[in-house]
Amino acid sequence: MNQLELEQEITKVTMGIMTRNRQIASDIIANLRTKMTLEEVAGVMLIGLERLIWFDGELFFWATENLLPVDIKQEIKRIMSVNTYKRLIAKGFIPGKDFSMNADGTLLQKPCPSAYSI
Repeated sequence: MNQLELEQEITKVTMGIMTRNRQIASDIIANLRTKMTLEEVAGVMLIGLERLIWFDGELFFWATENLLPVDIKQEIKRIMSVNTYKRLIAKGFIPGKDFSMNADGTLLQKPCPSAYSI
C-alpha cells in the first residue's frame, strides 16, 4: 500500500466515525481487516482517532468507547505502550528503576520521592 492509499484509508476511517453511524464505521473497520494486519489496522485507527480530537473531542471519546473492537483497542494500547517506553528511555529514564511495564503492557511509574515532600 502506497502513501496515497494509506492516506485515503485514514480519511475513510475519520469520516466514517464522524458520521456517528456504527454500521458505517464497522464496515470500514471490517474492510481494513481484509487488507491489513491487526497492527496496521490499529495504526490507521490511531491516526484517524487522533484527527478526530482536532474536530470533536467528544466524538473521539464516543468512538473509543463504542466503535473499536477489543482486539484493536488492545493493539493500540500495545503500540502506545511501546512508543512511550522508547520515549522514556530516550529521555534518560531507566527501565526497572524509574518505570516498568506489567504483562498486559500497562506502564507502571515509580513514585517520585520529591512529590511527597511538602
